[in-house]
Amino acid sequence: MQLTYISCKLSHPQFDCLGNSMSMATRQGLRACMFIGSAREKRLGDRVSKFMISQMKKTGWTVDVVDAAEADLPVLKKPIFFYDKSEEVPEVLGSILDKIKIADAFVIVTCEYNHCLPPGLLNLIDHFAPSAYSKRPSGIVCYSPGMFGGIRAAMQARCLLSEINTVSIPNIFAIPKVNNCLDSDGNPTDDHMISGAQKHLVELEWYARALKVARDADSDK
Repeated sequence: MQLTYISCKLSHPQFDCLGNSMSMATRQGLRACMFIGSAREKRLGDRVSKFMISQMKKTGWTVDVVDAAEADLPVLKKPIFFYDKSEEVPEVLGSILDKIKIADAFVIVTCEYNHCLPPGLLNLIDHFAPSAYSKRPSGIVCYSPGMFGGIRAAMQARCLLSEINTVSIPNIFAIPKVNNCLDSDGNPTDDHMISGAQKHLVELEWYARALKVARDADSDK
């Protein structure tokens, strides 16, 4: 009976286990933590994050944002799990940890610096233990002004996300020539952006709901 129940829950996110179409109200309830990795001046990541947040909200997601530029963390010397009970944790770290803990999924918005992940993203993620991210899916949204769309950074992100115990979903949403695809307010210039984002989000939702069922089953034991 339990296996049948889980099997139903793993069906396509737009349908319930009986194959009935789900309303928006039924599909609501998932929460994502979005990491914006670039801290560079005049970054194009603002366009990407605005676009993705808009697309996610249209499909019922609640989105909390963790921005490397806004957090402005120092180069890692003392991660949050190094603080003992007698020490006061910096407010910025506590606030970010709260967003991580309540997330059903993570969305990593990353550029590519010298064919690598931006240091701000790594520094941000490494301030928290793998257990903070564990058993949730992660989606990678990469971009660049060039023709490769940040895909080399995405390959590195996938290794990192695996090591911090998230499930990196198969679909990677890569955006080449991003300055031509999105305006400064994150509005898409063609329909391909919307279809690409929605394909990514449908897959992310599938994994988020499946892993949520599994986490809830663990908590009942």
